[in-house]
Amino acid sequence: MYKIKSNLSEKQIEADVANYFGWISENSPFRLLDIDEQLTGADKIYFDSGFSFFIQFKKSEGLKPICDIPASARKNRSKLEDIREFRDVKGLDDDPTLYFKLRKMAKNATDFQHNILLKYANQPSSQAFYVAPLHLDKDEYYKCLFDSTAFSLSSVHTRFLKSPFTKQNIYYYGDKWISLVKNIPYLKEHVSIVPHEPVTDYRHFYSYSSTGCDIGWHSPELLNESPSRLSDLLSYEINKCINENRFINLSELNNSIYLPEDVKLNLENFGLKENEFPIDSIQMKGKLINEKHKIRMFTLLTNRKLLSSYKEQIEFENRYLKDKDW
Repeated sequence: MYKIKSNLSEKQIEADVANYFGWISENSPFRLLDIDEQLTGADKIYFDSGFSFFIQFKKSEGLKPICDIPASARKNRSKLEDIREFRDVKGLDDDPTLYFKLRKMAKNATDFQHNILLKYANQPSSQAFYVAPLHLDKDEYYKCLFDSTAFSLSSVHTRFLKSPFTKQNIYYYGDKWISLVKNIPYLKEHVSIVPHEPVTDYRHFYSYSSTGCDIGWHSPELLNESPSRLSDLLSYEINKCINENRFINLSELNNSIYLPEDVKLNLENFGLKENEFPIDSIQMKGKLINEKHKIRMFTLLTNRKLLSSYKEQIEFENRYLKDKDW
């Protein structure tokens, strides 16, 4: 048989990544806040700007290459055979091929989960992507998680520095944290794919190599041959938020969140409390989106004043390097 089964679960992957996001960004100048994570009153005042990430967690399944098991010639063969053949013809890494299938339309939903995720992608105040592990075995997956925890503890980063940050240390710790995100082995062991086009049915697949490269859409279409890992995409998007001024006031962010019709109906049953912080409303909307469509929201938080100091330091460093006579 050409299929390679995974013994991981989507709920397990979602919980582990969410917990890890919270752990690595604790006491950081940039906080990745999960929908279930609680902020103190002081933090709700301190963090005044944000950007939203919407993630659909998937588990990868595997396919053996055609050189090991030839493709079937039957007319009614599985679409998985088409994926194997496509990657073989294109000369893509396929030992093994990893893949996941789009989710069926949920009961009482008015659209496919993929299309809802797409609405959050490449927006001024949000980005959306699929995340799936590059492992099929839970023991290998957890070994990577534990090894990365040791890596993070041994790295120079912000977990043990208490905010508020000062103008003197914001550049150092902000830069170190983004560098940490880019290099954490655990985040490197997940593929990350931004949805790129709407669908009219769920019978579509994404395929990729065990190193998170050669992203295929089936279709079929080769989307990207470069690495597309969670560490790459997340650090890229964080830098983009900083360099392109994509952080916005939390009240504006709250108002900008797209709500599917079924979420809107549920939201009417939840009245906002007087003097409630915008982040409370943001998290409540995120919980309803997750409950209805299994899309999890994370809010990247920062403080606008210190973000300005951080950018000033970046500009200073860039000018210094440009003017320095090597």
